[in-house]
Amino acid sequence: MTSPALASALRRVDAVFGGTTAPAGGCLHCYGAEELALLAVPRAPLGDELLLRFFHKVPDHFTDHAATMRRLLPELFALIASGRCSGIAAPTGLGRTAWRSWPREQVTAIEGFLDVWWRETLADPEPPYGVGTVWELCVDMHRSLTPVHDVWAAAPRGGIEDRHLGDWVAYRIDDLLQDDPFVLPWDMDGEALLPELQTWLVEHAVPRLADHPDPLLARKVALLALGEEERWVAYSELIASAG
Repeated sequence: MTSPALASALRRVDAVFGGTTAPAGGCLHCYGAEELALLAVPRAPLGDELLLRFFHKVPDHFTDHAATMRRLLPELFALIASGRCSGIAAPTGLGRTAWRSWPREQVTAIEGFLDVWWRETLADPEPPYGVGTVWELCVDMHRSLTPVHDVWAAAPRGGIEDRHLGDWVAYRIDDLLQDDPFVLPWDMDGEALLPELQTWLVEHAVPRLADHPDPLLARKVALLALGEEERWVAYSELIASAG
């Protein structure tokens, strides 16, 4: 069941974007003309499968990519919020637009939905899509780590949010220690963003993981503050000391 806060965010998205249209032109190799024609019909339901196919295509597949994304948002965000979307993943069409340059009410509506969806995912012991998936989608759509991580950093210590952080870090720690940029959405500049992610984890994850079942996890995260050579020497010593 959609929460009151998420329902309110969806109503705001619908009030701002509902009834918008986009030019019916696009890639006829990927879509039929009758599918593209639906974009020009206000509020014509697209259905889950076509909606997601539209949402994940690169911009040159549409006559007006930004308009297409605006046309999709009410139905797309409602699908996401329902918890029944099994095919959404990064990269996203919204992340491939400069949506923060759109009119303020449109920016606010998008920000509002993403913020509530992320907060409720973190607070849910068993979120429908998994925290790692929602983290990647939100980072991709924001094209930034900051609004996503600010929510995590502000969460109370010792709660469900910390458990989710521990699970995510435990899954990704080997990649992070190897400076693998593909811990980030693949079409973002992982090389540039990875140091920001590692720095944030050292500052915020280390204290939150003090009580993690794996006593080495927080200490491994702390190694991200070190340069490559120094890190692997310290890592070897850490593993050796653990016996």
